[in-house]
Amino acid sequence: EHALALLRKLAGGGSVPYLAPASGTRYQLAAQTEATNVANLGSALSDVAAIKTIGKALATSRPLAVLGLRASSGLATQFSYFAAKVHPDIRRIGDGGSLIEDQLEQVQAAGATMLLAFVMPLYPQEAIKALRYAQQLNLKTAVVSDPTFTKQGAIADFLVCAGFSSNLVFDSSAASTVLVSILLAAMSDAMPEPAEARLEQGDQ
Repeated sequence: EHALALLRKLAGGGSVPYLAPASGTRYQLAAQTEATNVANLGSALSDVAAIKTIGKALATSRPLAVLGLRASSGLATQFSYFAAKVHPDIRRIGDGGSLIEDQLEQVQAAGATMLLAFVMPLYPQEAIKALRYAQQLNLKTAVVSDPTFTKQGAIADFLVCAGFSSNLVFDSSAASTVLVSILLAAMSDAMPEPAEARLEQGDQ
């Protein structure tokens, strides 16, 4: 229920108005749009219980599968890199084709209960198929995407959305990058063993 509430808040956007610069370049406009996206995300993240629910689901999946294809690979790589410092078994899935199904079967056989997927526009069909296949394997799915993801015909157990900017040649997704850090924090808070102790041990 909390997760669905979070979905409604994030998918519906926030209440922060967009104010374009009175004068400026398209680069300033792009930066302002992203600033607004981040502000809207901040307004939507008031349901701490929902965030904790997602964090616990990520923390208790051993291993935890993380999917990110094409334009989403950077977000998935960033999450996986830092998550591996506190989570004992992160399985990054970044290759396309039928190999994805093999990897999902392997993590499910190893005890995984959760797939975290970063699916940003233009929504690769391989990613949508991977989500459906994960659910066939009885894996819960958490998806980080933008609000229009709901039109792709894929259903996620947890859906966390943030706006993106298409003002420039290539899309930018600053708010989704913030979500990476938020999910990392929520997962770390829910770890059975203290995450800070693992981080300090790694630093030493």
